[in-house]
Amino acid sequence: PSVNDSSNWEGTTRMKRLTIVVTGVLAGLLAVGPVSAAGPIAGTTTVPTPQAAGTTIMVEATVTSIVPVVPYEYSIQNECSFPGRSGSSMQRDDIVYWTDEGAGVPHTVMPIYLQSIPKDSRCKVFLMRGNNQVKGSISSYVVD
Repeated sequence: PSVNDSSNWEGTTRMKRLTIVVTGVLAGLLAVGPVSAAGPIAGTTTVPTPQAAGTTIMVEATVTSIVPVVPYEYSIQNECSFPGRSGSSMQRDDIVYWTDEGAGVPHTVMPIYLQSIPKDSRCKVFLMRGNNQVKGSISSYVVD
């Protein structure tokens, strides 16, 4: 074979490999697509009383979904705005451990740190899945 025949063969082989790789990637995306769009997800957060400045409170959280809940998929976020000044605070922690409290509803308890949050701050705690807030999971409170 001449030099031109060899380069044609190499080009054809590269195109076949590229086609196989692209097809594999697209098939993988199609397989993941239905899982990520798997119906509505809702959650709850329950804040104990009191919520005293300078303490740690333990917030209960649940998630209802038709797909299994896995570690690091969700996080808990607490946002506070300070009274009488333009300050604020945000805490976000990944949720690693879930338990099943019955009926297949994942449940966890997470700490929210109010050590640096002044009295009368307005706060809200909620669940996040990636960068999306979980529907129904907002609990608002005022720090005592």
